[in-house]
Amino acid sequence: MATFRLRVLTAEKKFFEGDIDRCIVRTVTGDVGILPNHVAYLAPLGVGGLTIYQNGKPRLAAVTNGFIEVSGGQATIIAHTCEWADEIDLNRAEQAKKRAEAQVQSSKAGDTEFAHAQIKLKKAMNRIRSAQK
Repeated sequence: MATFRLRVLTAEKKFFEGDIDRCIVRTVTGDVGILPNHVAYLAPLGVGGLTIYQNGKPRLAAVTNGFIEVSGGQATIIAHTCEWADEIDLNRAEQAKKRAEAQVQSSKAGDTEFAHAQIKLKKAMNRIRSAQK
C-alpha cells in the first residue's frame, strides 16, 4: 500500500511525524481527505477532528485552527492545538464547556468577550466529541 509523510506541528511541539496511508482533517470549508500522491493543496483548518490512518488503523485527534499544506508527496499540518482523542481528560473538557457556556450567557452578542466565549465553547465541544469517539 502506498504511503506518504505527514508532519503535524503545534507552537509547543512536533505532535506527529510518520508515514501514513491517508488522513482526514477539518478545514474551514469541511472535511478533506488526503491520500498518497495528492495534488498540491493549501487550506486553513477549522476546529474539528484529524484522523490519521497508519497500516489501515485510524487514530483520532482534536485539532484547532492552523493550516494544511500538501506538496512534494508529503503533508504538513500546523495547528494551534492538537491532542490525541484517547489522551483528552473528559472531565476537564466538560468543565471547560460549562465555563464557556456561562461566559456566552453572561456576554452580549457582538462583544469581543462573546466571540471569545463562543470559540472556547466550540473548542471544548470538539474535545468532548473527539474523546467520546
